[in-house]
Amino acid sequence: MRRSINWINFLALFFVSLAQGSKSPSDLGPLEKWCHEVGDSVSALKWTVSSCNGIQWQVGGTSVQGRPLVYAEFGNPKAQNSTLIFATVHGDEVTPLYLALELVYWLKEREKELVNTRVVVAPLVNPDGFLHKPRTRMNARGVDVNRNFTTGDWSKKALLAWRKRFKSDPRRFPGNEPSSEPETKFQEDLIRKIRPTKILSVHSPLNFLDYDGPSQLTLEKFPTDYAKSCEKLKKALNAISGGFFPGSLGNYAGRELGIPTVTLELPSADPKKAAVYWKKFSLGIHKMIQFSVPKYESGKWEGVDVSGGRSGG
Repeated sequence: MRRSINWINFLALFFVSLAQGSKSPSDLGPLEKWCHEVGDSVSALKWTVSSCNGIQWQVGGTSVQGRPLVYAEFGNPKAQNSTLIFATVHGDEVTPLYLALELVYWLKEREKELVNTRVVVAPLVNPDGFLHKPRTRMNARGVDVNRNFTTGDWSKKALLAWRKRFKSDPRRFPGNEPSSEPETKFQEDLIRKIRPTKILSVHSPLNFLDYDGPSQLTLEKFPTDYAKSCEKLKKALNAISGGFFPGSLGNYAGRELGIPTVTLELPSADPKKAAVYWKKFSLGIHKMIQFSVPKYESGKWEGVDVSGGRSGG
């Protein structure tokens, strides 16, 4: 069993080391080093889930400090139904990482069943913040990468809201310009590459389920049938619309690109409760993955050229 004992990370890394010979840590490749660093941190949190045991991680970029920004794909890449999942966007919110790793193994074990769906999981969007001592909400440049997306209101409102609403709280600094951070660009690039029909982002510790995207209130902006389908997803998950921020993922993907975007805020960042949260919320995550929303694109993604380049914003 992959999770039966605490030292599973040690065994996985031990056999990797045997295959590599006598490499020192400085000789390891970036992804191998990522496995060591994250594996050590996961073990220190006393979690039994592995970070690299049998998972084929793909690298979609590098963090400010040069760490890989990884993701894993499961299911049918041609499936109409596709879900993109982000976790640990804020480095001091550790419980989302546990859920994302558990989900990766759950998907791996059931991949043959995922013939009609595609799931992409990026479990550690902010590795520099997570591996910093002490852990930080922000990335290595002190930017909140969930306030750094290129949204239509960023230039006029992001820094203003930070100064007035948040009293220049450094934990919520949106950066000096949108999409200035590699961790933000990593998320935007994955959205363009995957073109998901829905997005889930896992955070903590506000304890609610937030929805951003097409709804009955935005029927004039999106096709009526499409907006109603997104509204069904919102109701099926019992999510609420709790507002949005300049430069946030919900604003960027949900309100501007029209991709229904759900933010799961876990009740706490207490690592001792991570396994409990997985048991409590895994059914809802699976439900969202299986829920089919029509694909909405045909060049209508505002601020984004779906051929791969940014067209403004």
